[in-house]
Amino acid sequence: MKPSERRHRVPALSRATRVLDALAAADRPCSLAQLSSALGAPKTSVLGVCQALTEERLIIRGMDGTYAPGPRLFELASVARTHSQPLRKVGFTYPQHEAFFLAERAQLQVESTERGIEIDIRCADRSIATQIDDILGFIANGVDLILVEPVMSEGLEDVLSKARAAQITVVAVGSSTSGADAVVSTDNAKAGALAAVLLARVLGRQGTVAVVDGIAITANADRISGFLGAMAEHPGISTLIGARGALNEDSGQVAAQEILASGTEVDGIFAANDQIALGIATVLTERGKPVPIVSVDGAARAIEQIRAGGLIVGTAAQDPRRLAMVALELGSALRSGSGRIQRAVFLPPRIVDRTNVEDYQTWE
Repeated sequence: MKPSERRHRVPALSRATRVLDALAAADRPCSLAQLSSALGAPKTSVLGVCQALTEERLIIRGMDGTYAPGPRLFELASVARTHSQPLRKVGFTYPQHEAFFLAERAQLQVESTERGIEIDIRCADRSIATQIDDILGFIANGVDLILVEPVMSEGLEDVLSKARAAQITVVAVGSSTSGADAVVSTDNAKAGALAAVLLARVLGRQGTVAVVDGIAITANADRISGFLGAMAEHPGISTLIGARGALNEDSGQVAAQEILASGTEVDGIFAANDQIALGIATVLTERGKPVPIVSVDGAARAIEQIRAGGLIVGTAAQDPRRLAMVALELGSALRSGSGRIQRAVFLPPRIVDRTNVEDYQTWE
């Protein structure tokens, strides 16, 4: 940039733009130290810019102090999209009629109505074969964008290659899937790590913890990895993989029964999602086993247990409505081919426990 051009710039606006560019270039939320290093600027200067951008909702600050693109940024992007290549038809396929996915569905229905988009929403009923048929249906209908909350992270490669051949953009929502052009997900590794920090504190950093995994998607794998990584910092706690659940309470009940039948005394449990946690809590309550449980999602019934002093003592909450909104924005941006586009967006979770549950509003 020429010196004469630089003199006409507004310094504050320039600094704010550099922070936004740094966040757009990152594949995860950034700490103040990371932003300061990327920009080559003092932390105090970067902090002031971040605070101003946060107040304007252009970026958001997570509970752990990291920063990520904010909702107003996506709202402005939405306006910009309407002046370029608007979406006409969108297809969305999701695994099953469960509260989290229904919240995503509801947000997409709102967004499509506001933008005049024709939307085709289909439930795969936990079947990868049905989800493949859903996507084939979207291709046949000539949609501009496919949003897929995958039943499994593997198995959609062939059908998604057909979507790409038809020049249809594909965005995975909630969990990555092979063959998608981009993914919008919660930072699930961080969610697992936040859950581990809370459970370690509840246990006084001593004891045995059982881990109950979920279905075979990358979101759950990242949660388990994040949990185990953070728990490894507490040598007084031993961790064992107890069982595998699914997306319902019944699977949590089965997992709890397996853990109890093993004869191993556990002092705490981490569940990959709130539905599993609720099933585990039911069995442990019936058996008179007051074992604290931490999970991921932020669902209403888990929040009720936290508020009431039940066995679920915390959950790493995510926001399905925002996931859906950002996925739609990202898909629109990819389709229009505008500028430098981030193909992996990870939204920050927040831990909800008895200390802050009254300040949390559920997405149901």
